[in-house]
Amino acid sequence: MPLSPTQLANRPGPRTPEGKARSSQNARRHGVTAQTTVMTDEDRLHHDDFCNSMMSDLAPVGSMEIFLASSVAEEAWRLNYARAQCNNIVALGHFDASDAYIDQHPEIQTAIIAAETTRNQAKQLELLSLLRTEHPQKFQKHYEELKKAQAERHAKRAAELENARLLSQMAKVHNLPYVPTDDGFVFSNEEIDRHTAQYHRLRVAKRDSYAYRDRYDHIEKSKLPKAA
Repeated sequence: MPLSPTQLANRPGPRTPEGKARSSQNARRHGVTAQTTVMTDEDRLHHDDFCNSMMSDLAPVGSMEIFLASSVAEEAWRLNYARAQCNNIVALGHFDASDAYIDQHPEIQTAIIAAETTRNQAKQLELLSLLRTEHPQKFQKHYEELKKAQAERHAKRAAELENARLLSQMAKVHNLPYVPTDDGFVFSNEEIDRHTAQYHRLRVAKRDSYAYRDRYDHIEKSKLPKAA
């Protein structure tokens, strides 16, 4: 017979040296956080794939952003885990149910077993419910802090790149070489030149935006079918 949630929680750990050795391999350092956590090998694979994929999407730069992004990923993982545990507890109820309801209509049997499981596992479900409320709040908090940090970084970079453009153009006007690092910039001259070229293209585009709009409106209108 499958073990109940209580039996699973109270189940003793490995006793033999071989078993303890295998169990110790479940405690691994996660590559992003460098913290040691204990999981089954299967959960570890899913956890690392999930967190690494989310970290890639969040694209953090620097230790603070990495910390916030890893916090976002971990909270998302815990939220998914809490949801799965709720479903698993209810599923275990169907395995542990007595034969008292076997003659009932399938839908009635399912409803009774679900209600009985909810009653018997009320404390565990209540705890998981609290976690499912807590983790989204933490997720949102860390996510907003990460987005703020990234916005500040992007704004700082844009301001520095614009200053580098001005200084580079001044040097070119006076036929002088320009070394960005002399002004504390990490940009290369190639990056500054690309930004400068885009800056001037945008100025032209904004200046002629009305003419462009009228031209494209005319082109689009010419594509419409003519009235008979």
